[in-house]
Amino acid sequence: MSGAYGEGQGVDEGTVLVGRETELATIVGFLDAIAARGRSRVFVGEPGIGKTALLAAAADEARVRGLAVLSARGAESERHLSFAGLHSLLYPVRACLDRLEPVHQEALRGVFGLSQAPVELFLVALAALELLAEAAEQRPLLLLVDDLHWLDAASRDVIEFVARRLDSEPLVLLAASRPHRAVTGQSLDALGPDASRTLLRRRVDLPPDLEDKVLDEAAGNPLALLELPVALRSQGIQGGALPLTARLETAFAARLAELDERPRLLLLLAAVNDGELLAEAVAAAANLTGADVAARDAEQSVRLHLAATDGTTVTFRHPLVRSAVLQTASETERRRAHQSLAQVLTGFPDRYAWHLAAASDGPDEDLAHLLDQAADRALQRGAPSSAATWLERSADLSQTETGRGHRLLRAAEVAFQLGRPRTVHRYMERIQAAMLDPADRGTLAWLQGAFVDGVTSDSELVRQLAASARQALDDGEPEIAADLLSGTATRCWWVEPGRQIRADLLALTDRLAAGGQLRHSDRDPRLLCAWAAAGGLERHGTVVEELAWWASEGDLSDPGTRMLLARAAFVSGEFERCLQFCRPAVDRLRAQGRLGLLTAMLATQTFAAFYLGRWDLTEATVDEVSRLAAETRQPIWEDGAALASAHLAGLRGHAARARELLAPVERVAVTAGNQAMLNSVQLSKGFTELGRENYSDAFLELRRTTDETDHAHHPILQFWGLDYLAEAAVGGGHQAEAREILDRLRPALGRSPGAGAVRAVRFAEALLANDLDAEAAFARAFALSRAALPWYRARLDLAFGSWLRRRRRVTESRAPLRAAHSVFTVLGAGAWAERAARELRSSGVKDRVASVRGASRLSPQEWQIARLAAKGLSNRDIGQQLYLSHRTVGSHLYRIFPKLGITSRGQLHDALPPEQ
Repeated sequence: MSGAYGEGQGVDEGTVLVGRETELATIVGFLDAIAARGRSRVFVGEPGIGKTALLAAAADEARVRGLAVLSARGAESERHLSFAGLHSLLYPVRACLDRLEPVHQEALRGVFGLSQAPVELFLVALAALELLAEAAEQRPLLLLVDDLHWLDAASRDVIEFVARRLDSEPLVLLAASRPHRAVTGQSLDALGPDASRTLLRRRVDLPPDLEDKVLDEAAGNPLALLELPVALRSQGIQGGALPLTARLETAFAARLAELDERPRLLLLLAAVNDGELLAEAVAAAANLTGADVAARDAEQSVRLHLAATDGTTVTFRHPLVRSAVLQTASETERRRAHQSLAQVLTGFPDRYAWHLAAASDGPDEDLAHLLDQAADRALQRGAPSSAATWLERSADLSQTETGRGHRLLRAAEVAFQLGRPRTVHRYMERIQAAMLDPADRGTLAWLQGAFVDGVTSDSELVRQLAASARQALDDGEPEIAADLLSGTATRCWWVEPGRQIRADLLALTDRLAAGGQLRHSDRDPRLLCAWAAAGGLERHGTVVEELAWWASEGDLSDPGTRMLLARAAFVSGEFERCLQFCRPAVDRLRAQGRLGLLTAMLATQTFAAFYLGRWDLTEATVDEVSRLAAETRQPIWEDGAALASAHLAGLRGHAARARELLAPVERVAVTAGNQAMLNSVQLSKGFTELGRENYSDAFLELRRTTDETDHAHHPILQFWGLDYLAEAAVGGGHQAEAREILDRLRPALGRSPGAGAVRAVRFAEALLANDLDAEAAFARAFALSRAALPWYRARLDLAFGSWLRRRRRVTESRAPLRAAHSVFTVLGAGAWAERAARELRSSGVKDRVASVRGASRLSPQEWQIARLAAKGLSNRDIGQQLYLSHRTVGSHLYRIFPKLGITSRGQLHDALPPEQ
């Protein structure tokens, strides 16, 4: 990994940039605007297409402008070394480390090898962003990352994290990559015929027939245009049947034959090494030959344009040179090179173990154990991707089937935590149940179901997972059984597996609770999740009581416990309780940098807030869920964020936006048979029609959620939309049908149902009551509304005010109608505000009723920042919570103040509406 950009890389910078005017103009534009905003761009192209030269030209342009340049380059041999690329990129600005918050300092000290304290990947990412922001305050920065596809996964994740947060930073990040499934960017295409001929003629003078042959063979690849003429003179040009990269490797390989023994050995050692220090290759060469080898022995490689050295490091002119070196060496020679390097690297445990493993030609349990330890260290450093690589190699070296299976299973667990389904499945395909001991068999079963949780409708998988939970319980593994039951029952939330499977899951949960073998005894939160999700409404009374106990007496120090309790509370419709458990868990997960779990917790909070009528919280969190779900590769929560956004858009009357958000989610839900998601899609369609005041259409859409024969039916979720169904029924004249639905569903509520279902039913009862019973029904509904529920209360006020006006109690109707109109206007609920305005005018109010302006002029992220700043948090504190740099927070506040008509932080509290 190189920290000095461009040395010995690519081809002549002055000639290779022929035909790259468009790309250079883009880069110059980025640099021109760097003081106002940061930008990032990835250039993607085949080997030799000129990516490195383009980055080198960018570096020259930046230095002319007085910018600082930081660089790193991926190397295939270093992909197992966690944060190797990030170390190279950040090391030159390590002097700024002392300016960071202690938690960020500690995270980066681990990257620099100065600390062994455990760190989380995204905490490292935020610390890296803060470090770069600090360095950029002295001088704007150009960051260059070459061969991004070969960068170690931990470094690549951090660099991608930084790239998404450069808008307010004086930073430009440019990267180059070969085509790779994990990399997207601007394609760098082959040169056109005229540019190719110009480049070739600047380099060499060939007869016309040979020039045409070179142009034809090179196909616009700059490296080929410069290398094939050399090959032509030495051994002739390879035929076009071979891929261009293979022909170039052959050309470089032919040049290797001109090397003496020591320079060729040094190149082989440099090729297999996972570092660039020339001294390491020299020492390893001396071990192999028993002769004096010196740095000057590398000079012949430099003269032949194969490598470059500054006396300290040795780098290859192009990655294809490294490939050619490895291809021309025998397997025995490569193994001996790794063995010799291992002897040189005994002071570096991870590198030592890796080279020993590469030198091994068979199972070796001691060596496998060394790789296990390296994997543990990678996990401590917050580099799970590297840990998975170590564990896979450790599995290959295992001497027993159970050892191999256990290590592959550990690798699969790590990949699961990273949200990488293909990798999980690849590991699991290598695992056979017979290879595993009972505890590992339970973990395998959990992984098989947990990874696709909420995505598939395979009830047979639920049955298999239930059988695995029973087996774990029979094998004396209650903790694994509890994990399996919690995850399996949660699947019953997403899809209806059938009454018998639910009954089996409940029987197993009851058996586990009665056994007293769990760490939380009969009050284990995993059991609550199982009862809530698999037991349905008939068990919600028990769940509600247990949640109350946990809230008042339980040990809530572990965020994992709070997450389970929040999930159980949400499923049972206890939305207030859900938020009570969510908030501290969210804060703790933020502090720990556990963004994968944070995303799931925020998604739960988003929907709990929506069903409570807390649009402010829903809107603030849904934007963050969407961003974090994309970063942590959790598509189900991306879909969840889209659903929540569609709910709000539909209710506000933005029908086109709601439909745009719903379309891809509905495709996923239909394909997977995900009933919970389909139910939410159907709710959104109903909300959208309500937002347009198309009441009959809204009723038809919402009625489907209560029809047991409809694929959008959900036995619990159907209750949470009954209030909207009643509104649609009243507006569209479907009261009789709605009353039949309500009468049919009411008995299913069971004992002590969740507050969300009760609130929706009471609302529906009030709207659908006959004239004699209506006022008492409204009183019961109002008793459930509190100041914390403005949306619910405003809808009740509108319905009650309208009822009063129709009963000719006009004077009484005005107060609730005015209150309703005020809330609807603030929330941007256009259809409801217009209805309230019409009712007010019909009640004789002559004043002009204000039109709806929208909920706010602030974006969701600006709302979050403004709220936190109003509470007195510093820019750094806010940035740490929202995973932004302190400079980005400051830029947002700079834009927020004019929108709110204020000039200082001290005015924020009064400028913002009260937090609901």
